[in-house]
Amino acid sequence: MDAAGTVVRGDLLVRDGAIVALGAAVPAALSTLPGGRAEDSFDAGGAWVLPGFIHAHIHLCQTLLRGRAEQSDLLSWLRESIWPLEAAHTAASIAASARLGLCELVAGGVTCVNDMGTVRHTEAIGAVLEASGIRAVFGKALMDQGEGVPQVLLDTPRAAIDESLALAKRFHGAAGGRLRVSLAPRFILSCSDALWDETVAVTGAHDLLLHTHLAESPGEARAVDAAVGSTAARYFARHGVLGPRFVAAHGIWLDAEEMGMLRAADAALVHCPGANLKLGSGLARLREWKDHGLRCGLGADGAACNNRLDTFHEMALAAGVSRVTHPERPLSPREVLALATCDGARALGLGHTIGSLEAGKQADLAVLDADGAHLAPQAAEDPYSAIVHAGRAADVRLTLVAGRPLYRDGECATLDRERAVAEARVEARGLERRAGTGTRP
Repeated sequence: MDAAGTVVRGDLLVRDGAIVALGAAVPAALSTLPGGRAEDSFDAGGAWVLPGFIHAHIHLCQTLLRGRAEQSDLLSWLRESIWPLEAAHTAASIAASARLGLCELVAGGVTCVNDMGTVRHTEAIGAVLEASGIRAVFGKALMDQGEGVPQVLLDTPRAAIDESLALAKRFHGAAGGRLRVSLAPRFILSCSDALWDETVAVTGAHDLLLHTHLAESPGEARAVDAAVGSTAARYFARHGVLGPRFVAAHGIWLDAEEMGMLRAADAALVHCPGANLKLGSGLARLREWKDHGLRCGLGADGAACNNRLDTFHEMALAAGVSRVTHPERPLSPREVLALATCDGARALGLGHTIGSLEAGKQADLAVLDADGAHLAPQAAEDPYSAIVHAGRAADVRLTLVAGRPLYRDGECATLDRERAVAEARVEARGLERRAGTGTRP
C-alpha cells in the first residue's frame, strides 16, 4: 500500500533503515548493491506488505492493570482504580508493564506508539522503548491537582515541566531519531491554569507534541463545566492550548463549533473505540471529524480500559461505530486502515517519515498473511475490507522498524516474551500489595 492507497504486486527494498525502491524499481536498485543482492530477505509470498500500524494514543504503564479496573464510568475508573494503582508503581513494575504491552503490540504489526505515562518513573518507560526498537513519542503525565488524585501523583507545575524537559534532554531524538518526547498534561481536571500555561510555552519553545485527553465522557464534561465554566475545548481555545502540536484522545462529545476550533488550530484527535465502549463513554463521530478536515489517528488507549492492544480490534470497532453514527456515510475500509497508518502518522507530525510505503521513508512495515481461511474468498479482490473486517493480529508475520525486525514468524526479536509475561505476573502481584487492592490467584 503506497501513499495513494494502491495495492500492487512486487518487491520492496530496504537499505540503511529506509525504503529505497518498490516494485519495478527494485531490480535496478539491487544492481547497485555489492553482489547485486541484499544481505537479508523475507519471502512475503501470499502476504500483504503494509505500513506499520501506529497507535496514536496509548498508556503502556497500564498494561499491568489489565482486568483490575472494570468500572464503566471514566471518573470512577480513575479515582477508584487507576490512580491508586499508578501511584503504587515502581520503576521495575512500570518497566515490566511497558515490556508486556510492547510484546503484544509488535506481534500485532505495530511500529509506532504515542504513549502517555503516569507521573513517576517515565524514564523507565523511555529505556524500555529505546531497547525494544519501536518508534515512539512518549511523555510523563502532568498533574498538579484533581479530586481523588493520590498525593504521590501530584507535582508542582515547575517540577512537572522540569522533569519533562529532563526526559527530552535524555530521549528526544535518541535511538537514531526513533524516540521523541511530548508534554502530556493528563486532562483538564488534573491540571491548573498555571500548568497549562507552562505546557503551552514549553511545547512551543522546544517544538514538542502536547498530548492530552479531551471530551471523553458526560460525567467528565459536567465536572469540567463546574471547574472552568465551559467545555474543555473552549477552555483550550481561550488559553492558547490548541495548535498543530496538540494531539488529544477521544473527542467523543465535541460539538461542531469545537471541531471547527480544532481545525482552525490544525489540532489532531485520536479515536479509541475499544476504550470508549468499555468505559461506556460514547461513540465518537469520525465522519464529522473528517468532514471538518481534522487530522486524526487510531489508538487502543490502554489495557486497563480496552483490554486489548490490538489494531485489528480497533479498526473493526472504528468501522462498526461509524456505521452506527453515520449509516448514510460510514467510513470505508480504506479510510479505517488509513487511520491506523498514514493518518496516524500525520496526526503525530510524522507523516513525512512514516505511514506509507514510499522510497525515502523509514522502513516501518508490517507483513500480514493473506491466505487464512477467515480472510477467504475475496481477500485478493478487496484487501482493505479483508484486513479491517476480518484481519487478526495472528496474521502478522513480520514487523520492521527502520528496517530492523522486531517480530518475525511468531517470535519477538528484541523482547523476551516468556520472560516479559513471567515478570509481569510477579510485578502485578507486588503492585496490588502496595496499592492495597489484594492479590488475585
